[in-house]
Amino acid sequence: MSVLAAALMVAVGAHAQSASDVDATVEAVKAANPDMRSLCQKGPDGMRAAVGQAIASLASQGKLQSNPQDVGNAAGQRLGRECRGG
Repeated sequence: MSVLAAALMVAVGAHAQSASDVDATVEAVKAANPDMRSLCQKGPDGMRAAVGQAIASLASQGKLQSNPQDVGNAAGQRLGRECRGG
């Protein structure tokens, strides 16, 4: 196996895990905030707080395998798109 192929396998594996962590974070935010419209109306600060709480909870339970900051950023972006109807 070439070094490039090995690096690609590692990169793909890390990305897949991160996607799983992002999904779990988004679901945790939604579970804690069943009224997403209300959360969306709180703007970026409200979303940041909700994502931060979800990340802290998941991390304390040992359920995050990726960098919490990266997961939080990706989850916040995804939730922000949903708030904007995207």
